[in-house]
Amino acid sequence: MITDPGFYPDMPIDEYHSDPCPAPSLTQSIAKIILDRSPLHAWHEHPRLNPSFERNTEFRFDLGTAAHAMLIGRGKTIEPIPYENYLTKAAKAAREELAAAGKQAVTMPQYERALAMTNAAVEQLNDFEHGSIMFNSAFGDGEIVMAWQEDGFWFRQMIDFLSTDRRLFVDYKTTDQNAAPQNLGKLMHNAGWPIQAAMAQRGLDVLSPNTAGLRRYLFVVQEATPPFALQVCEMSGPVLQMGRKALDMAASIWLPCLRANDWPAYPLLVQRPELPQWAESQWLEREIAHHEREQGDV
Repeated sequence: MITDPGFYPDMPIDEYHSDPCPAPSLTQSIAKIILDRSPLHAWHEHPRLNPSFERNTEFRFDLGTAAHAMLIGRGKTIEPIPYENYLTKAAKAAREELAAAGKQAVTMPQYERALAMTNAAVEQLNDFEHGSIMFNSAFGDGEIVMAWQEDGFWFRQMIDFLSTDRRLFVDYKTTDQNAAPQNLGKLMHNAGWPIQAAMAQRGLDVLSPNTAGLRRYLFVVQEATPPFALQVCEMSGPVLQMGRKALDMAASIWLPCLRANDWPAYPLLVQRPELPQWAESQWLEREIAHHEREQGDV
C-alpha cells in the first residue's frame, strides 16, 4: 500500500495494477484512454473507479509478459506448462490454477520463444551505449513504482528500469510489427511512448528534482518473431514536448472529472467528420486516372 510519495522498488505487479494509492491515481495508460476515447472509457478501465473492473488476460499477451519477466527479472512469476496451446480443457485448467496462485502460465512454444527473445535481446544490447546497464540490477531497479501528488491528486507509474542515479529511464516493448528504423515513428505514436516518457519525467521532476535536465528516456523495442531484432529509441526534446502537452491535456480533463465524480462520454453533438487527407488524395488520384482512361478511349 502506498501512503507517501516516493519510489517503491519491490511492489508486486498485481498490487500496482490494483492502484494502491490513497485515492484513485492517474497513470499514463489512463491518460491515453482519456485522449483517445473519453473520460467515461477511462473510468471503465480504472480499477479503483469501476466496481466491475477486470484486467485483460487475453492469451495474446502471454508471450510479451514472459519475455518482459525474463529480461527484466521482475514481474509475473513465469511457469511453462506442457501444452502446445490452450485448446484443451487441461491446458486452460492449468493456466487458471497458476493464475489463482499469482503466476503466469505460458505454453512450451511461448516459453521457448520468450527465452530466445531474451537471449537475443541481451546479445544485441551489448552493442548499444548503456546496453550493459539496462535491466541490470547492479545499476538500477527493475519495475520500480513511483507515486507522487500534484495539488492533492495522485499519479503513479511503474518503470521497467530506472538507474540508481535516476538519470536513465528504460522501457521494454515487444511487437508483432516491423521495428525497422523507418517504422519507428509510427510505432512510437501508436503506442503513446511520448506520453509514457512525459509521465516519467513529470514524476521524476517531483521525486528527483536534482536530476532534471540530466535524464535520458530510452525505449527498447523488439520484434517477437525471429531473428528477434531490436532497436533502442531515445525520446528527443520535441517528442518529449509533445508528450508533455498531451499529458497536460489528459490531466486537465482527469482532475475535474475525479473531483466531481462526473465522467462524460463523447460530446453530445452531431458530428461532421472530415475524410482523412490520405483518403481524399487517394480518391483524387483515382478520379484523375479514370478521366485519363476515358480520354484515351475517345
